[in-house]
Amino acid sequence: MKNLIIVIYNDDREIKRGSEEDIISLQSVIKTSEGVERALIESNFKTLRIGLNSKNLIRTIEKIEESKPCLIFNLCEAFDGDPSLESNVAAIFELLNVVYTGSPPSAIGLTSNKEKTKQLLIQNNIPVPAGLSINTIQNLESRGTRENGPWNLKFPLMVKPQSEDGSVGIDSNSVVFNFDTLKEKFEYIFNKYNQPVIVEEYIEGREFNVSILGNNPPHIFPVAEVDYSNTPPKAPKILCYKSKWMKNSDSYRLTPSLCPANISVEIENSIKEVALKTFEVTGCRDYARVDIRLDNNNTPFVLEMNANPDISIGDGMAKSAGVDGWSYNKLIKGIVSTAIERFNENKN
Repeated sequence: MKNLIIVIYNDDREIKRGSEEDIISLQSVIKTSEGVERALIESNFKTLRIGLNSKNLIRTIEKIEESKPCLIFNLCEAFDGDPSLESNVAAIFELLNVVYTGSPPSAIGLTSNKEKTKQLLIQNNIPVPAGLSINTIQNLESRGTRENGPWNLKFPLMVKPQSEDGSVGIDSNSVVFNFDTLKEKFEYIFNKYNQPVIVEEYIEGREFNVSILGNNPPHIFPVAEVDYSNTPPKAPKILCYKSKWMKNSDSYRLTPSLCPANISVEIENSIKEVALKTFEVTGCRDYARVDIRLDNNNTPFVLEMNANPDISIGDGMAKSAGVDGWSYNKLIKGIVSTAIERFNENKN
């Protein structure tokens, strides 16, 4: 159908009962899907919203083939509660040769693995915190000492899961200052999330989010800064899971986003340059967000590359777009137009 957009998001409510993190993430993606659908309807698109899971996968494919939508708005962050399968959903759309928003399976798979992303950025001379991925406690113990972290990394160190997004697995204890607490945090993450653990040097500096829309050329919205000025003196200045998702928590209230960031033109340009290069070398497309910190020399270090980032109303990318004069409806329509233009260019 020429004017039909299918909004697809991950919905595993009937599949299993997840952790508190899973439930909050699911509630967020459902709310986002509702907001996106409203924006599309107000822009005169016909819509069909589908919560995808293993029970309706075949039927969803059939609906796509029957209805022949002009586009699929892909909001899937997982499949049946497994974030590692996010790229597989995009791969289905590829096989169906249908237009869909956001990054391709290769970029989703790459950026969901923090270690692989880090190595690619290093190869392209993009600064990242010194660190590595560790997959066994024996490996950690054999390479670390009381004075230094593994492979002589300097404390304090940031400890986080290798393949989670949205700050899942990050809390107020994720910055460690000695080997004993490093080992304790490693064991907790490794056992809870059943995956390798990223250990990297903690950069104590200003933190920024850079939202990007488009492909040829990409448009960068005003840079946003995470305001840590109200963080308790001894608390680490990091965006933990609560800071991002639990709006009733002190962590959320004490880490607001300021947009536009109060920075010089020179620093702004250097941040945007690194963000744009990161966007390009990781193969992301249509829209993305790059998280960056400055060191003591104001050098931008990439913390995270977020393909298909959160686009919920009033948060993150939508907030930066708003500062740039974009309504939420214009942002969503912009993502749609970008995906269709990119698909048509590739087809020709």
